[in-house]
Amino acid sequence: MAGGMVFRKDCEDCGRSFFTPDRKTDVCPRCAEAAQQREQLARNKKGKDQPKTFSAPKGSIETRSPITPTNDLKPQISARKDHNKLSRGNAHQEDATKLKVNDVPVTRTAALPKAEIVLTKEQEHEIIKRYQAYVEVMERPPRGRRRTIASEMGLPYRAVVLAVRKWRQEQPEAKELSREERFSVEKSYFRFLEKESSFSRIKEQIIRETGFSPWQVSRYLDLLYDGEDRLREIPDISPEQRAAVLAEYHAYLSAPNPPGPPLHALIAERTGVNPKQAHKVLLAYRFGRLRDKLS
Repeated sequence: MAGGMVFRKDCEDCGRSFFTPDRKTDVCPRCAEAAQQREQLARNKKGKDQPKTFSAPKGSIETRSPITPTNDLKPQISARKDHNKLSRGNAHQEDATKLKVNDVPVTRTAALPKAEIVLTKEQEHEIIKRYQAYVEVMERPPRGRRRTIASEMGLPYRAVVLAVRKWRQEQPEAKELSREERFSVEKSYFRFLEKESSFSRIKEQIIRETGFSPWQVSRYLDLLYDGEDRLREIPDISPEQRAAVLAEYHAYLSAPNPPGPPLHALIAERTGVNPKQAHKVLLAYRFGRLRDKLS
């Protein structure tokens, strides 16, 4: 009726919002015909000889198929990646249509928290063993360390991430070292790189000299060689600029204490390149020194 009160509702079938003068209506006009057909089918299934029972309003969940998702269907529902492209109601309805189950159980299944992943002690030990091995030799697989481990062991990526995170929380990390302490590790590394031909021997010398844990030393050296893939697209600089960057780096390593400003920013300011270009030159230099020494 013109001028009468209307109510804003969300359609239980498609999720769209619609306005209606009937506050008990739960299905929009677009879905009303399909809802009536479901209701009629439900009545036909009861049979003529069965006693009359309570008839739910059109579009209510009592008139819909009681089918619920099985354990085989739940992973398919939860794993769908295109929900962000649809409204919440549409995404759930599409799941229900494709998997031939009722949309209400689908909605509930999609909202369930992720099941806890339980690893055996042997699996956890193997994950940490492989992760440490990558750090020890500063190897970074194209797919990433954790994804590679997960793929090789046939485990969920999230399980590997959580196992590594739990283990690292129990270790003294490189980030716990002060800037002066990290600087001493870097200076010691290049000094021993001149004398030793074994990378493991170099680390043993640094550990003995600094008193830091083996993991702290390994992890900090690993960080010194991190970022090559991210800097691959950074424009190269001229040979003269490269020489200037390396001269600044040698001066840095010869100093008794680290400078106040961050290293890459300081070198960039003094040489006229940007910090990422300075970082790219230093990475190439470190890799070159290591390969020449240990080849």
